[in-house]
Amino acid sequence: MDIYQLNHQQLLKGIRCNFQRYLYKQVQWDDRLIGIFGSQGVGKTTLLLQRIKQVFDDSDKALYLNLDSILFQREKMINVALQFHKAGGTHLFMDGVHRYPNWLSEMKKLQERCPNLHIVFAASSLLPISKVTKGLKDASCYTLNTMSFREYLSYECLLDLSPIPLDDLLENHVEISRNVNDQIVVAPVFRNYLEHGCYPFYWDDPDAYPFLLQDRVRDAIEVDVPAVYPIEYAELKDIKRMMMMISDLVPNVPRLADMAAKLKLDDTESKKYFEYLKDAVCIRHYQATGGAVQDRLQKTYLGNTNLLIAFEEGLNDRVILGETFFVDQLSNFASVRLLNNNDFFINDKYIFMVGDPLMDYERVKDVENAFAAIYGQPKSQNNKLPIWLLGLCY
Repeated sequence: MDIYQLNHQQLLKGIRCNFQRYLYKQVQWDDRLIGIFGSQGVGKTTLLLQRIKQVFDDSDKALYLNLDSILFQREKMINVALQFHKAGGTHLFMDGVHRYPNWLSEMKKLQERCPNLHIVFAASSLLPISKVTKGLKDASCYTLNTMSFREYLSYECLLDLSPIPLDDLLENHVEISRNVNDQIVVAPVFRNYLEHGCYPFYWDDPDAYPFLLQDRVRDAIEVDVPAVYPIEYAELKDIKRMMMMISDLVPNVPRLADMAAKLKLDDTESKKYFEYLKDAVCIRHYQATGGAVQDRLQKTYLGNTNLLIAFEEGLNDRVILGETFFVDQLSNFASVRLLNNNDFFINDKYIFMVGDPLMDYERVKDVENAFAAIYGQPKSQNNKLPIWLLGLCY
């Protein structure tokens, strides 16, 4: 047990609590069993360690365990957890559970044998939450998304704003835009966010940041996918090939059948690999509804603008950057549907036309609940708003 406690103490030394992700305040920490899900690099580990440091500090009542540690090749998680509980431990924080075989069955046994033990676990977004809640019926599950533009402003100590609900934002967007513009020069800050603001580890090594992002996509494919789904090693190369094809062609990626033909995959394989990339939030895919399938508009984006720029260095297409930012931010707190005319339908209520200042927005000018989200728009006017405003909602 000493080696686990030593690792716990060493990790806490490097943790600061001056900036916390939006999810920290949303989690009901008193619940007995809590699951935190998210893609590679969003900050799940930091969230767990911040909770320990803020509430327990150096108390032996809490313990952090990384289930991906090689130590768990010789000792079962449940045995370590039982030793911790027997010694008086009350709160167990387990990271990377999806990489530990049979974690679900051991967790259920642990719950039964230690009914007063509080457990928080973190897992990849690839792990289906429905599967977890079915196996652990008392689990309260949350998803940690990439940093919003609002969080980035706080992280950079530029501006502290509370999250603004979308309905309130759209009702008061002129005033909110003016207020932000009065306090900071938004344009260069927003560009910085698009390049490196989605993940909280940028300052670890700014020069290497694009390569770290590429590594995280690789790890999601090579490590997390095989940990969650039965897959042959040779298939991982095909998933990476698909990822690179998509990154070269976003947002107008060929339909799956065409991609399968180019990659020499069958339809079942291509669909499966595409779903893996979506679940890992490496990509986001939207297809309009209604009419014949072959006539429906479809678009595929990389998971966020940081990934887009990391894979397509020098990209400066404001429409692609704007649309990628839009679907990333909105998908994290609202329902997003693609319409056949290239607009987006949000929460079955709002229509958004996304673009740059050179586009013609007349067709949404007098439409109720219709807005233009514009990359390069300096301020809000009528139903036109700077696209960065939509990054203030979570």
